[in-house]
Amino acid sequence: MRFLSALKNDIRFQVKYGFYFLYAFFSAVYIGVLAMVPPAYRDAVAAIVILTDPAMLGIFFIGGIWLLERREGLHRFWCVSPLRPVEYVLSKAVSLAVLSTVSADLIALVSLGRGVHLAGLSLGVFAGAVVLNLIGLTVASRARSVNHYLTVVILPLTALTTPPVLTAFGFSHPLLEMVPSTALWRAIAGPIGLAQGAGGWLWGVLALWFGLALVWADRCVGDALRAEGGEGR
Repeated sequence: MRFLSALKNDIRFQVKYGFYFLYAFFSAVYIGVLAMVPPAYRDAVAAIVILTDPAMLGIFFIGGIWLLERREGLHRFWCVSPLRPVEYVLSKAVSLAVLSTVSADLIALVSLGRGVHLAGLSLGVFAGAVVLNLIGLTVASRARSVNHYLTVVILPLTALTTPPVLTAFGFSHPLLEMVPSTALWRAIAGPIGLAQGAGGWLWGVLALWFGLALVWADRCVGDALRAEGGEGR
């Protein structure tokens, strides 16, 4: 199956360039930080850490992966690859989401103990990370360099970061609840006991954004790959 082969190759690429080491390093740092947080505040801080580190860090890493592949000339071989754009973007998004999920689970288990609903946390982080990774890859496909990517990603990253932070501090508005990162925060807060489960609407929001982000990424990344690799399809 093409998708599974692509997924394996992406994992090898991430291991080769040290993305697993970086996630392990950041996870260890945040576990150390959480160990110094008073128990009364640890759940809240852990939820924000899991949102901003393992989950949303993928937006930066997926941009780096895209630009590394471009620098190595891998996109020039797109015209002879059997992989379709949708399979390419899903492989990238899923492979990093798996890494984000493992990191989030490790942080939660070490810092918060056995009170964590691990299955719920894993599912929520994975689903939210896939959506955010798709958004990051779409933005990266329009970037010309690392510096350019870091510039153009600021606006979408701010738009994704602000709503869950406001929600975490008690601000509530229906529009905030429609942002995928807010749904991700609630998917994190529920399983660690910080808040009650948000119900089925949370998964509906993530499913809606997954569909929109996938279509958008498929189109933008496909155009970029064809431009770099030639019109071979």
